[in-house]
Amino acid sequence: MRTGEAVMKLVSLGYHFELVGEKVRYEWQGLGDPNAGQVAPLLDLVRKNKDAVRYFLCSFCPRCGGCCFVPDYEGRPLCLACDWAALVELYPDLGIKH
Repeated sequence: MRTGEAVMKLVSLGYHFELVGEKVRYEWQGLGDPNAGQVAPLLDLVRKNKDAVRYFLCSFCPRCGGCCFVPDYEGRPLCLACDWAALVELYPDLGIKH
């Protein structure tokens, strides 16, 4: 399994990931306790491949799992799925239907 797939699987199970500077932070936010047998190998893969996880998290939306971003006027990345309404306001041509 690739590192990005492991992160996406952990997110779907209830983990939250974020980059804080160069550090990868993750915490369980799901209901109950995580299934240790299921998450242990995934977390081990994440721990052993922190550089790849950092690279993946730079282009991963924790809200929807998407990976396509467009910058706003200040250079902050906006997710094409989650922030569509804001992007259409910033770039009206995105809302034109052909």
